[in-house]
Amino acid sequence: MLGSTALVLRHAGRWGVPYFSFTSERGSPCTNTFSGYVCEPPTLADVEFFGELDLPDDTTVLSGRYQSTHDYQLDARLVVPGPSAAAAMAVLTENFGRCLRNHPAPIDTARLRKVCVMSNDDVIVGSGEPDSRYYTVATGLGRDGTRTIGLAIKSR
Repeated sequence: MLGSTALVLRHAGRWGVPYFSFTSERGSPCTNTFSGYVCEPPTLADVEFFGELDLPDDTTVLSGRYQSTHDYQLDARLVVPGPSAAAAMAVLTENFGRCLRNHPAPIDTARLRKVCVMSNDDVIVGSGEPDSRYYTVATGLGRDGTRTIGLAIKSR
């Protein structure tokens, strides 16, 4: 009896039992809820997977949260060292489009220069079809050349 109880407790998180923890396939610590699960903080691998982008390997996740129910939501704050800042900007532009003027950012941009906010508020992409997700992405450079990135992505 004790062995089967230990087995259940050990695997309860993977089985989706509410309030039990597990580690995602990409290394994020996660906890089940009644309607899905939450990973906090997500690893860079999970941010890239759920955000559908490939950032430079030296990117660091400062904070974040991924929540999955029948929909999903990813909020993350990342920093990219100066030598990879331009490459990160190229990835963001390729995945999220051009910079928009006077658009609210999901992060504090007061101490950043060359701020860029990308969003699909109208949710219509180049093909004329609705996008499968809403996003607002902000980025800017710090005084030391590091790139700060804020991601807010939700499924529709």
